[in-house]
Amino acid sequence: MQSEDVSRLQRALEALQAAAPELSDTCAVVLLATREFHDSGRGKGVNTTLIAQRLDIEHAMVRRAATELETGGYITSIPVGGASPALRLKPV
Repeated sequence: MQSEDVSRLQRALEALQAAAPELSDTCAVVLLATREFHDSGRGKGVNTTLIAQRLDIEHAMVRRAATELETGGYITSIPVGGASPALRLKPV
């Protein structure tokens, strides 16, 4: 990742944490990732498995964060389908 991208993401994280201090760090990062994928033209949302892989964190942590974010009205989620425990997330 380029230093400009890292700086941009750091500023976005700080702004989100200031605007929504109730969010845990994990929730804030998952929300930012969901918004990034959505803004990059993936209008169908982003799979929680992909977020977990990209952020190098446990899928269960992403799922818990997604549940909290959906309860808080930040995202919507739908099951990916089949036997997969993954969810497809979209920002509200």
